[in-house]
Amino acid sequence: MPTTSDRENPVAPLYVQTLHELAELIGLEPPEILKTASVEADGVRFYFQDHTEDEGQTLSVLAEIGEIPASAEPEVLRQLLEANSHLSAQAGTYVLIPGTSHAALRMHVQLEDGASNGERVLNVLKGHLATCAAVRHLGTDPMFERQADRVTADLA
Repeated sequence: MPTTSDRENPVAPLYVQTLHELAELIGLEPPEILKTASVEADGVRFYFQDHTEDEGQTLSVLAEIGEIPASAEPEVLRQLLEANSHLSAQAGTYVLIPGTSHAALRMHVQLEDGASNGERVLNVLKGHLATCAAVRHLGTDPMFERQADRVTADLA
């Protein structure tokens, strides 16, 4: 999955600094996060995309939901698009991870020079995992049940 936007500077310093901070907060080696631009927590894979220079210093977090079965693809894609119309801009947007048939929730984190950006990203990850845990208790669509069952509170 591409983790940077299309521009001449493939990885901006603020993005790198943010992923370094995040790695330190969660006990990973920074080169590990920078190499994959992703982490996994509670069975959820989070991908990071650098938009620090072309979208007002934001970093996108894509929380993988799961693979969309080919047989259900038209219906699931319709439901995801419909769900997008009910989400606020702050809540995120359902997307397909580029080059895959995996659905994800794309969330944006505003970054600032001199701020604790790694902590901001970590709070987004924690918030998503807390939401997954709440959904698990309410019941889920069987297609996504496997993913919700894997959610615990490792980052909480």
